[in-house]
Amino acid sequence: MRNFPSPAVRRAALGLALAGTCALAGAADFAGRGVFNFKSDAGCPFAALAGGGSECNRLALDDADTHAALDSASHTIRFASTRSYPEKTIVGDVLLQGSGRARDGQRVPLTFHALLSRSGSEWSVSSHAHSPVSGEFDDIRIDPYKVTVNEPGSERVMLTAEQVVEALAKPSLAARLANVFVQVDDNRADGARDADITIGLGLSRASKSVARARFRAPGAKGRDLAEAMRQGNWTLELQALSSKIPRQVIQRDMFLYGLESQPLLQPLLQRGFRKNEKLLLGAADGKGYIRYDGQQREFAGADAAARAFLQDSFIGLVLGWQQQQPPQPVKTRADGR
Repeated sequence: MRNFPSPAVRRAALGLALAGTCALAGAADFAGRGVFNFKSDAGCPFAALAGGGSECNRLALDDADTHAALDSASHTIRFASTRSYPEKTIVGDVLLQGSGRARDGQRVPLTFHALLSRSGSEWSVSSHAHSPVSGEFDDIRIDPYKVTVNEPGSERVMLTAEQVVEALAKPSLAARLANVFVQVDDNRADGARDADITIGLGLSRASKSVARARFRAPGAKGRDLAEAMRQGNWTLELQALSSKIPRQVIQRDMFLYGLESQPLLQPLLQRGFRKNEKLLLGAADGKGYIRYDGQQREFAGADAAARAFLQDSFIGLVLGWQQQQPPQPVKTRADGR
């Protein structure tokens, strides 16, 4: 799964055999359905999870008819397509990793996510910010990319670097303007270390719980997230608390995190989550596995899929942040999608 309610694979170098996945540096042109990572000069929220420590920015293409070009020198990402779509369709996205300074002075990981869509031959973009804690931020550090698209005889700017910074500085305001509110409950009991959260949508008492996420690493108590993964004994569990999670959101997240080709998950891909169903990625003594609907299968890509989820998704961002913080006795809240 990915950020709720918005749509959410990589690491071929870490063993996940995904066609079209690669690391990018400098200028690059690419096409074809796939997920591509490139360097973040601003840093990565959980650097050790991002391959060599800096390949945590992401660009995804949803079909073979969409092309993109990355120019890191001019900090420009250009999308192009000649296909006409009968209805509004997501054709790609850009995810940029950064950080900001919270009011209490601590530096907090922040993520900017933009979705590019086509309807007919017209382009549109929707964007939002992810933050593991609520509030406003200053001293934003993020690569100053702009996003452009092809137009007949011209190039159109869809997002500027200034707009990205503005969205990250006030993610709560952006969420209010989009009428999107995400509530995050810390489920840990006193003294518990492993991350455990419930995600709700809506305002305060009107919030409806939609998912629960847990990360457990029994052999790595008190260590950071990357070290916990290196221990080779861990689980990442996602539980649907509602049957209303949009199926297209689940399908796209399975694409992004390298799960859509898994035979065990085909029912989930086709119909979406039923209430209280669980999807679990894990490793025992370094051997990866996947568990769903009461069945378990070996999955060599479990480590890479989990790292991608923890690095890129809103839920993963909160889990990773919580894993590195002391347990909080009171409810926390984050606004995002």
